[in-house]
Amino acid sequence: MAKEKKAKKDRVYSPKGIIRELKTVEWPGFTALLKSSGLVILFTLLFGVYFFICELAASGLLNLIIKA
Repeated sequence: MAKEKKAKKDRVYSPKGIIRELKTVEWPGFTALLKSSGLVILFTLLFGVYFFICELAASGLLNLIIKA
């Protein structure tokens, strides 16, 4: 019973608890941040190109069907 009460108490958000949690977080360094950001930008561009090609193929196929 005491564990359930403690677990419920831990779920309550308080400024003190949030600050304590933020101090335990291991923040990435500048180089790791740059690498991660670069990967996100790269994959976003790759997905954009992929969807653009799919859109061109689909519109070309629809044009062929409509003209036939």
